[in-house]
Amino acid sequence: MMANFLQLQFEVRLMGLRGTAHLNGREGVIRSIDPANKERWSVRLKNGTCVTVKAGNFEHIHRGDYKRISL
Repeated sequence: MMANFLQLQFEVRLMGLRGTAHLNGREGVIRSIDPANKERWSVRLKNGTCVTVKAGNFEHIHRGDYKRISL
């Protein structure tokens, strides 16, 4: 929740997906909590595709400093 307040981007790697298993291992950036389903997060993958996943289906990747989301 703090990420939304501070408008920070967090890099993540998708994992443990079953219905869309082909996305496992893909990396992207957490954008926000999905407004339609508060248990899911919106992730923008590196190829530009946006998906929503549960918190248990991604792991945080820490690479250097955090970046603010450009609004």
